[in-house]
Amino acid sequence: MAENDTDVIQTTETEIGGVKKTLKKFKRKCTVVRVAQAKGWRNVVVLDGKADKKYFFGKTPNAPPEINPGDELYVGFEELPYDLPGLKQKIILMTLDGFQLDWTMV
Repeated sequence: MAENDTDVIQTTETEIGGVKKTLKKFKRKCTVVRVAQAKGWRNVVVLDGKADKKYFFGKTPNAPPEINPGDELYVGFEELPYDLPGLKQKIILMTLDGFQLDWTMV
């Protein structure tokens, strides 16, 4: 993740178990690849073109807003304040005006 590819939204310091930790939050534009209707939600797959990675969000609320393949959204990355096996970041799917649609951890 190159520094010029992302927008740093916020840097915060927190103390966990007596250890100070600096956490960063980033966001960048992504493109919707696929939208599938599930029971009460939508499954949305987005492509982060700069990292060339796809992210799946399985519980995105139904419209509004309307989401179609090819639409641009934001994907936000938050470092976790604690260590979990195999998980390093919380990833948030947002509209261009900052409305949070869904999140996942990777």
